[in-house]
Amino acid sequence: MDKITLSKMEFDGHTGCLDFEKKDGQKFIVSLDLFVDRIKGCYTDELSDTVDYANIYEAVKEVVTGDKGNLIESLAQKISDRVLSEDKRISRMKVTVTKPNAPITGVFDAMEVTIERRRKEYVILSLGSNLGDRENNILTAEDALEKIPGITEFKRASIYETEPVGLEDQPYFLNTCVGFYTDIEPFDLLDKIHVIENDLLRTREIHWGPRTIDIDIIFYGDQVIMKPELTIPHPRWNLRSFVTVPLRELKDVGQDHPDDKEVSLYRKRE
Repeated sequence: MDKITLSKMEFDGHTGCLDFEKKDGQKFIVSLDLFVDRIKGCYTDELSDTVDYANIYEAVKEVVTGDKGNLIESLAQKISDRVLSEDKRISRMKVTVTKPNAPITGVFDAMEVTIERRRKEYVILSLGSNLGDRENNILTAEDALEKIPGITEFKRASIYETEPVGLEDQPYFLNTCVGFYTDIEPFDLLDKIHVIENDLLRTREIHWGPRTIDIDIIFYGDQVIMKPELTIPHPRWNLRSFVTVPLRELKDVGQDHPDDKEVSLYRKRE
């Protein structure tokens, strides 16, 4: 992974909580580390084969000089969002925003915030429940997922009632899929999913057994992960109608009913 650094760019801006900060403005210093998977320009020596530093500089300048927000934390996020949108070759980045004249009584060199962000990926999860109030379990889990910081453009497929797979002597499930964009790392996302499952009293006593909620990562962008604790794409997703039927509302997956299990629409959602 190659790194491009734009260091200590200075701009006049109006980000701040106090009225005089918004009115009079002050100096802000911004530094960027941009990470690119093997810069092609290293081999071709062509300007078009690397990140356009001047374009990035102007993009950051536009964000800083135009911002009227309160926090440099928020300003750093806006800079990250803008820079990642400027060049698709940048896979992740680090932003440091320095406020040398922060209105704080005391002796200090500067106040600054550093954040690290990666390019957002489109993620699809499968949710299922066959214990307790099944629909409420699904809705509660979806709401908790949507509220996770770093998840955006959250979409919900319709809910389907499905015949159990594996252990057949158990209640029918309600199943659905959700899709969203995020820059949360896959294993960190898995940890957050487990917290939601635990909050809904999920137990793992019987393989393929009944459960209050089950949340699986089906796709995480184009990533392929083969670890004992996480496999992406999820194994056998394409063999399970309780996944493919709701999934087709979010992603073109071809065959929509690959097995002989019963799947019926429970609640239509646009």
